[in-house]
Amino acid sequence: MAVKKDSGWAWMICIATFIVQTLETGTVKALGVMLPTLCQQFSTPTWVIGLGISLAPGFGAITSPLAGALSKRVSPRSTVMVFGLLAVIAMIIASVSTSVATLLTALLLTGFSIGAECVVISQMVIYFDEYYDTANAFAETGVAIGVMVMPPLTQLFLDTYGWRGSFLLLAGINLYFIVSGAMLRPVSTVNDDAHIGNIPETEYTPLMQGRSNNGCFLANVVYYLDLTLFTDASFLSLISIYISHGYCLTGWMIYLVPHSIDLGFEPYHASFIATAGGIGNLIACILYPFVAKTLSPSVLLYIASVMVAVSLAMDPVLSLFHSYIGLALLSIVFGFWRAMSKLSVMKVIKNVIDEDKMTNAVLWINVGYSVGSILSGFFSGWFFDLTGNYVLSFLTLSAISLLGICPQFILEIGNNCKRKSLSK
Repeated sequence: MAVKKDSGWAWMICIATFIVQTLETGTVKALGVMLPTLCQQFSTPTWVIGLGISLAPGFGAITSPLAGALSKRVSPRSTVMVFGLLAVIAMIIASVSTSVATLLTALLLTGFSIGAECVVISQMVIYFDEYYDTANAFAETGVAIGVMVMPPLTQLFLDTYGWRGSFLLLAGINLYFIVSGAMLRPVSTVNDDAHIGNIPETEYTPLMQGRSNNGCFLANVVYYLDLTLFTDASFLSLISIYISHGYCLTGWMIYLVPHSIDLGFEPYHASFIATAGGIGNLIACILYPFVAKTLSPSVLLYIASVMVAVSLAMDPVLSLFHSYIGLALLSIVFGFWRAMSKLSVMKVIKNVIDEDKMTNAVLWINVGYSVGSILSGFFSGWFFDLTGNYVLSFLTLSAISLLGICPQFILEIGNNCKRKSLSK
């Protein structure tokens, strides 16, 4: 079945992407709201539970290449449904945890949802071309919905059902990963014989795509995991950007509400500061298709990364005044420019990565995101335990936002210099 781009079932794929981004972002934000309660329940330092929450993306990094290989070997639909179900089971285990070790293990296993999310996101490139910016912006509104809805909803769950009941309700909500996976119907693909391992040309069938004639194990590993991506400097620079994205966004999502509570705001009011970030994200998604026609993806990425850094650096300043409105407005600014940054980098990925490698490219880049998430979960919480406040944590988030774009910026300058020298 050939892919009909920019119309028909393509918009169902867009809706599926919207759903998984709502679920993934909303769940991480929900765990951030639960962090103070879990620390109190298990009598542990902040960095322990914070690290546990960030380990979910870390485990997602480990399982992401497996998800990419299974998508080629079996099908994207089956992969997303199975990985989504495993994440739901992990949340159920978390609800019955009686020790920190069990809870951390359960949080770790929720990372299966990361692999599911990335497989769905990668399908957008297959189904969209002309309307990719519009579709991607619409799907990104799922992040806004997750950030806006889940913090106050999770606080309501905690107040009504406790942390165990909250985990069970989150598990039920995340069953929609399975629904999203079911929306991915198989598409036809034609593989080039030039692939390592002499992969024969064949129409997509779940158990035949990509099978090597000579049975060479290493050739199949290279093919199924698209390891040749790591010979591309542009791809490596994108991984650097995603490491910074993972560090900044995870630190913000996990520690913003605890940070607001530490400033003296009530938990329910603190959760709405995070909701303000979702509003900024939503505004960015509405404006992005128009902005993308004016600025190139690279330029927009640089501007957005700088503005993200500025908004994070301003947090300690406004915290000195304990300004609820000021922190809420700053959260809107952060959400706006973070969304612009993500949307622009996804367009850069689409421009530099071949379509047949897109699934694994998104999954490998997510490995970088997960590395940043793990580091942020540990260091942001450790800085708080060390200093008694989140000033150093947010200043570090700001610095990482700028460092992440440096390889891409240097690479682009080098490429421009080469083009000028060749034109002379």
